[in-house]
Amino acid sequence: MKKNKITFLILECIFLILTLFFAWKIFDRDVPEKRVAVILPESGDNRWNSLIKGMKQSAKINNLHMIICNTDEIENAEMEKEIIKEQKHNNIDAFIICPAPGSDTKDMLKKQCAKTPYTLIMEDVYSKEGGNSGNPVIGPDYYKMGSELGKQLGEKRQKIGVVTNWKESKSDQDAIRGLKDSLKDSKSEIDWYCYRKKDQNIYEKVSKKDKVDAIVVLDPHALEELGEQSDEDSYQGADIYGIGSSVKAVVLLDNGNIQGLVVPDAYEIGYKSVGEMAQRLEHRFYRLKGHKTEIKVFDRDEFSLNDNLERFLYSYE
Repeated sequence: MKKNKITFLILECIFLILTLFFAWKIFDRDVPEKRVAVILPESGDNRWNSLIKGMKQSAKINNLHMIICNTDEIENAEMEKEIIKEQKHNNIDAFIICPAPGSDTKDMLKKQCAKTPYTLIMEDVYSKEGGNSGNPVIGPDYYKMGSELGKQLGEKRQKIGVVTNWKESKSDQDAIRGLKDSLKDSKSEIDWYCYRKKDQNIYEKVSKKDKVDAIVVLDPHALEELGEQSDEDSYQGADIYGIGSSVKAVVLLDNGNIQGLVVPDAYEIGYKSVGEMAQRLEHRFYRLKGHKTEIKVFDRDEFSLNDNLERFLYSYE
């Protein structure tokens, strides 16, 4: 008799646990998704396709609602501040932000996002003093990317021109430092820098520069524009190397318009950034972490579109 009572109590406990579990599952479905705003410059540009794809796939797994803010070029901290303020009025739970150029961005983010968790993607905020800001950053190692471009130039003596986007950009700053360090043991030297301005014809500007043997392009947009115009007579015969972010850049490499290419894995950046934020929103005291993401280096002499495209750019499909 006593044994039957014990068995009955055990079964009652099991049924109670199962009832509570299924009740929790039912009510759990009614919990609204956390809302995460993503701020990217020119958010509709195709260079973000892979990154956004990674974000959406990770958001689906982590039950998050992603809001890709509709933006034009974000030129400074003040412009980014207005976007953040607008989204805060929409009861956003967190931000994933590609930081605006300029030394004011760090303090702006600290003030505007004091009560809202955020992580940076693609690059850290710029600082005149150099170094890292202390913010969690998910993106490629730009120093390494610059160094890899330097290695592609080889050891022969060359005059080099550098094309970049912003003077006050942490990514460009790090890439230039990596390029310079890579060239220390070679006979090459940087002859000039060309900083792109908004709505400027970069082809015309570079064509007016002094003759160099190679042009290193750190801005993916400029790389595509310069690559499209490249032939034997362009840029006084200079070879083009650069950082790309789209299938178009890979096609230009395959066509011989550019000779070397370094590409960040934007899909990984998007996927990991959402995964990190999901952890933070699930666990209040979780400390957001930064991640250095993968890069791929493609050299024209060893490149085949059929063999190499699937290695890395599968996420653009």
